[in-house]
Amino acid sequence: MTLGISNFASQKTALNPEQLRAAQHMDGPLLIYAGAGSGKTLTITHSIAHLVENMVPASAIIAVTFTNKAAKELKERVENLVGWRARNIVVSTFHSACVRFLRLYASEIGYNNNFSIYDDTEKTAVLKAVLKEVGEAARVLTPAILETKIDRFKNLGLTPEQYKQRIIAEFASYSSDNFRRYGEYEQHELIQKCYEIYQQKMRAQNAMDFGDLILETVHLLETKPHVLRELQSRFTHFLVDEFQDTNPIQFRFITLLSSHTNNLRVVGDDDQSIYSWRGAEPGFILDFQKHFPDAVVIKLEQNYRSTGAIIQAAAAVITHNRKRAPKTLWTAEPFGETVHIKATANVHDEADFVCDSILKKLESGTALSDIAILYRTNAQSRVVEDNLRRRLLPYVIYGSVRFYERAEIKVLLSYLKLLINPSDDVAFKKAIGVPRRGFGEKAIDALQHIAESSNISLLRAGMRVSANEIQLTGVRGVNGLKEFSNCFMEWHTALQNGTPPSYVLDSLISRIELQRFLATTYPEDFDERWLNVVELKNALIDFEEKVKVQASNIANGAIADPFSDEIPSSEANIVAEFLHQAMLVVEPTSHDVRAGNANAVSMMTIHSAKGLEFNTVFLLGLEEGTLPHMRSLEDPAGIEEERRLMYVAMTRARRSLTISRCRENIYKRERNTPSRFLSEIPGDCLDSQRQPKQTISYGMPSRELTYVREDDDYYE
Repeated sequence: MTLGISNFASQKTALNPEQLRAAQHMDGPLLIYAGAGSGKTLTITHSIAHLVENMVPASAIIAVTFTNKAAKELKERVENLVGWRARNIVVSTFHSACVRFLRLYASEIGYNNNFSIYDDTEKTAVLKAVLKEVGEAARVLTPAILETKIDRFKNLGLTPEQYKQRIIAEFASYSSDNFRRYGEYEQHELIQKCYEIYQQKMRAQNAMDFGDLILETVHLLETKPHVLRELQSRFTHFLVDEFQDTNPIQFRFITLLSSHTNNLRVVGDDDQSIYSWRGAEPGFILDFQKHFPDAVVIKLEQNYRSTGAIIQAAAAVITHNRKRAPKTLWTAEPFGETVHIKATANVHDEADFVCDSILKKLESGTALSDIAILYRTNAQSRVVEDNLRRRLLPYVIYGSVRFYERAEIKVLLSYLKLLINPSDDVAFKKAIGVPRRGFGEKAIDALQHIAESSNISLLRAGMRVSANEIQLTGVRGVNGLKEFSNCFMEWHTALQNGTPPSYVLDSLISRIELQRFLATTYPEDFDERWLNVVELKNALIDFEEKVKVQASNIANGAIADPFSDEIPSSEANIVAEFLHQAMLVVEPTSHDVRAGNANAVSMMTIHSAKGLEFNTVFLLGLEEGTLPHMRSLEDPAGIEEERRLMYVAMTRARRSLTISRCRENIYKRERNTPSRFLSEIPGDCLDSQRQPKQTISYGMPSRELTYVREDDDYYE
């Protein structure tokens, strides 16, 4: 049943005045500052529903966010409000939205529609080939360095040619000392050359990395006016969630797409902008009114998550940032338990304290799933993990290896990629190596030479060798190559003849004897790896069933829409769409933890905690050099981002927040300086039984820190 959006005030989940004002906005640019726990998703969903209820076609609305989890939740909640009409609203991540468009228009920019999407490992393989080709670079560049730089260029929206024109000219005026100071490699012309070759290799393999998805979409919209017109004729209203995390190319994409109507509503919180290392620029939300002078600005400042003590403490800390929009988070919740700050001798004592505190929480009725341990860096987790294991306290590391990144899964995905995209050389190299066929690196290099001289893919070169059209002499493993080629043709033919992809995958797994390979190669965790393989088969079967249901719905009179979940028209297209979705699933696998169903303590970095909340939070390592991180100590902008991290961590807590620090670094055998952020928490939010005894001052920012001798706890 469709919910009447005009009756907001009478709904069970009532909107406050500012939420209601935001939800009822119709046309023109809108900026919503949504503080932590301020009902952002509620406001967004009602905003979309209000458009639909006021005769904006659902198919004319597109909402983008940054994670699949957020997109899924948003879609479900909109559907609860407007029913079946939500099916025609595009709600997705930036990358998924771009895949939708590229799937339809890739040929306009020289790609086949069944292009591969490369993950980090596959990118690394291409980068290694680039460095091998540019011989002199191999001594001073690594794949990791090159990947970081290329990702940054793409986040900035720079193609190799644009980098050459715009960046090299600018860098040419810098001295070598400046380059070293800012971490730049002086030979920028060499980096540009590597970037150019990398893009050429990716295009030759009909492949894109995640940065390409947005970069190539923007290139498509900017160079093909008819495509932009077609998309703009479809979409009239645009929404961007977590706008503070937008990078330049994403901003370009959404403003370009919405330029014909300026019906762009963005939602975010500059105080929670913590991803500058991914290219995010909080300046886009802070300067939104410069880009859109007639924008309406609404601030959601009431927090519905945390107690008064936690909110007052967090709000006080973040006010010390100078580059932020003026706003004050507040709550109508009771003041509650004060924030506790604990100083311990070292990391081992800190872990003991945390585990002792967790046991006390359990005795008072707190569930393990209500407890989170947060830290600035992954390295901080080890000692706590050891302590939890000794006490038999279950825990989950949030952000563990993702399902589609597990080794055995990536091998099978490579086989599937190759079946629909024979130009994918990276997939060929991975697939032919599992199981071992004796076709090693020397043989691959020889085959690569044949492929390059004939301007064909490795697979096609291998097929010619297998058919004795070309001789591959002086290497081992030719028989293994022939066996691989014969199997490939069988699977490819079966797929082309309409065999369900799950049947082909099952045949593939059996034919290559993957179960025996895993049992002999990974005897220590074979069971877990084999269950992963079984789960992949189940995932493909489920996807096929979904396609059947969608096709049945269309047959029963629904209108096919190429911008909604497109119905694949062939078995190969089913595989392509399955792979696209698999590559776009970027969240960790710890689903039960997010859902609150796992009977375990959650451990994670503060970055991973963004968007989550727990009744009880322990925040570790409040020392200078840890939080704030050592890389930020001399950088005012860096300190402000570290303070935003502190703010995010504090606002994850609903009822109880404990902050700990160590007096001594036992590995460096030196005393730690307490974090400056501790001095920014008001004393009336902290345990009140202690009195200040001494003052320590910091050069930046100009704040004073007082502490007490009894247990060396700190507060202002």
